[in-house]
Amino acid sequence: MSRDLRRKLILSMGGALILYIVLVLWSDIRAVQSALQAFPWQWLPLVLGLALINYGVRVLRWHWWLTLVGVQISRWDSARVFGVGSLMVMTPGKVGELLKAYMVKNINGAPMSVTAPIIVAERIIDGIAMLILASIGLIAFPESRAQLVSVTLLIAFVAGIIVIQIRPLALRVLAITHRIPLIRKFSDQLYTIYDSSYLLFRPGPLTWALLCGLVAWGTSGLAFGVVLVGFGAPLNWQSFFMAVFIFNISTVIGAVVALPGGLGGFEGSAVFWVVRLFGMSTATATAAALIIRFCTLWLGVGIGFVSFLLWHDLLSGAETVDRKTALNDPR
Repeated sequence: MSRDLRRKLILSMGGALILYIVLVLWSDIRAVQSALQAFPWQWLPLVLGLALINYGVRVLRWHWWLTLVGVQISRWDSARVFGVGSLMVMTPGKVGELLKAYMVKNINGAPMSVTAPIIVAERIIDGIAMLILASIGLIAFPESRAQLVSVTLLIAFVAGIIVIQIRPLALRVLAITHRIPLIRKFSDQLYTIYDSSYLLFRPGPLTWALLCGLVAWGTSGLAFGVVLVGFGAPLNWQSFFMAVFIFNISTVIGAVVALPGGLGGFEGSAVFWVVRLFGMSTATATAAALIIRFCTLWLGVGIGFVSFLLWHDLLSGAETVDRKTALNDPR
């Protein structure tokens, strides 16, 4: 792993620790401790099981996407790449996840320009799935301002997909890049990226990928529901609907903030909504946010760390790779 990437990961981990210390102190450390002690920890395996469904579904979708764009790779190898890539969620804006494309190239020589759009598609489709789930969650407790944000972002995502699918328009835009000096040298790569994006966002593949996203992030929302019930929320469908809303809208807000792992954005949003919708104390809401983050975000980081220790060779040469050469690799 390059020194720059290692430094970013260490800074992200340190920043997360400081953030959680500040969050706990702000919420009253003794009250948070009392809330955590009162939580029924025998429910933790259920929370972790629901969270693991998220990763299992996304691994299967990742492998399916690779085969869709013509990459020949075993399920084992694609799972290894996804595992190591889970560690990169702690890079700013998750840009380190693009190294998944490099790892695939290291395994079978597939050009990064063919596989990089999958990573972009994953972010876009998961964003749409989260917004849909957040909107469904609002059935239990309509909130006009949140609905407005969700609908606006959803329209923006859908508009982008429509533009990609209008091939003559997209090709016309790409043709313009040949006349722009700073972009001209990358224009051929942009055509390759567009071809993969076009395949990924066709109605059939898009529908299947979106369903996978709904299952993945819906189960994570249900995991948060279990956590909230453990802290005293009513055991009914409304609690789980609101939990799905809180988890997914907070994840979207964390992504918009673009800090590593959505740090700060998720926690602040989750605490705000739990206090507002469930009437819990700030300390209890903070405890709930910490538990679900350790069972989702930090579970993934842990999987990524173990995967990196086992298969660090997948990143061999990543610190010296010439990105332009890699994208133009004809293999």
